[in-house]
Amino acid sequence: MVSSEIMADKELEIPYHVMAISELAKDYSAAAFQVEIGQCREVIVKLAAEDNRSDQQRARYRILRYLDLQLARSVSWVDKEADLMAWVMRNLIELKFWAKFISESEEKATQFVNESNIDLREVSERLKRLMPDDAETMPPLPPNSDGKRVDVRPLGDQEELTWKMASKLIHPSSHVINGFENTMNDPRNNQFFALQILMYGWGIITIFHDIVWTA
Repeated sequence: MVSSEIMADKELEIPYHVMAISELAKDYSAAAFQVEIGQCREVIVKLAAEDNRSDQQRARYRILRYLDLQLARSVSWVDKEADLMAWVMRNLIELKFWAKFISESEEKATQFVNESNIDLREVSERLKRLMPDDAETMPPLPPNSDGKRVDVRPLGDQEELTWKMASKLIHPSSHVINGFENTMNDPRNNQFFALQILMYGWGIITIFHDIVWTA
């Protein structure tokens, strides 16, 4: 594990990120959310150095890089329609799954790195079924493209609920179309997702790194 030092109050006994989530829940505002996400992103900048020594290190870097992108979007979208924050939330649930998955072993990290080759093989197989018989031969597939993709799922009842709430907003469901003001334009939805996004942002970081909070 890699440790990182960031500034914190000398008297602070509770880790900064835990207190930040708690304080935001007590006194929420979009501006406060943006500040706290900024703190989270500053830590990512210190931790996310590209490292090709192993598939596990490669995967960690790529996941943190993608996490930073999602957090940047949440800062821009927190005052917009709720489906945008829902998109970020769904992505973070999947990202947390992969963070845990690749942390279990180097073999699983390699499996994750090769997942894109499996995706490419599946797309290629579908294209072949649609192509005429006299079509040009498709280029060869990359190595390690056999096997099945990992089934990414939310973990636990709370995560399953959050996943479903986000999904309802992302898709053009009857719930959204017929209740637009109570879904897309309800600030309570963005507040809920903002708190979850901050929690998942710090949660994914701490899967990879023990953060030492020092003054």
